[in-house]
Amino acid sequence: MKILVTGANGFLGRRIVASLLAAGADDLCVHVRDRASEALLDEWHSRHPQARIEVRAANLLSRTRLPALVEGVDCIVHAAAGMRGSAADMFANTVVGTRNLLDAAGAAGVRRIVLVSSFAVYRTEQLERGARHDEQVPIEATGIEKGAYAYAKTRQEHLFEEYRRRFGFEAVVLRPGVIYGPGGGRLSNRVGLRAMGVFFSLGGAAELPLTYVDNCADAVALAALKAADGARFNVVDDDLPTCRAYLRGYRREVEKLRVLPVPYWAFVFGSSMLLRYHKASKGQLPAVFTPYIVRSMYRPLQYSNAALKSLGWTPKVATAEGLQRSFRYWRDHPA
Repeated sequence: MKILVTGANGFLGRRIVASLLAAGADDLCVHVRDRASEALLDEWHSRHPQARIEVRAANLLSRTRLPALVEGVDCIVHAAAGMRGSAADMFANTVVGTRNLLDAAGAAGVRRIVLVSSFAVYRTEQLERGARHDEQVPIEATGIEKGAYAYAKTRQEHLFEEYRRRFGFEAVVLRPGVIYGPGGGRLSNRVGLRAMGVFFSLGGAAELPLTYVDNCADAVALAALKAADGARFNVVDDDLPTCRAYLRGYRREVEKLRVLPVPYWAFVFGSSMLLRYHKASKGQLPAVFTPYIVRSMYRPLQYSNAALKSLGWTPKVATAEGLQRSFRYWRDHPA
């Protein structure tokens, strides 16, 4: 089976390639926007000399380049997405790029597509405190209430389902929580935000849905090779810390921070006042947080990875070890 991995130069994408190779996949196409890292190619070839690894360069926003990208491909692992920039950039790189890729894949008769989505798509605002968060939680209708990234990822998933119905390809979706590790992001917004020389601790006692990047890549590779059509998986590790515990470890091991804890009730109240002023001032002050966002992202929940484990996945890097590796790297590589 020839597998195409989009976003193969990225933080997660390059590890998905490594995980697929380690799992026995030996005919890969790696998608990059411009050019592949020679060091990365050399590493893959040296570890798996028997594997065929072909580099295919294309901008997913350029429709004319995509028929060649998907030519001869049996399975696509779609990990490319817009993670930062303006709302328009995130929408284009996540939604428009996905639409272009699916158009090309449908025309080429690609039979299986694995989408790397996000926890951001889940509609969690209505869940009770301490509720179980598994794949039975519905996804947002639009995601627009939770900001540009959630909107783009939610629209991407709905688009994916529309194309599955149109072309009939096998479809698998993985929804990672907070992907972390050396070289990745340090302090998720779920933990808190820096402003005015202070770190506002927002997550408190809520569990932080972490997945170490290598564990996440293994989950994607396993699902690509073994999951049934229509499968959906949360991707979170075991022994998850609270946001407070994560921040405590980060401050101890990486950098000292001036921290102001914000209780959940105060966060909800403050977001209500901010939204009210935002409306009264006709948008002069952006409503960065709303009660909907706070209830969706910061309410304590219990995250489940049972569905993924039933497929045979287990996190090879324990959370304690993953945190230690990450903190050590971030300490040695100041932001």
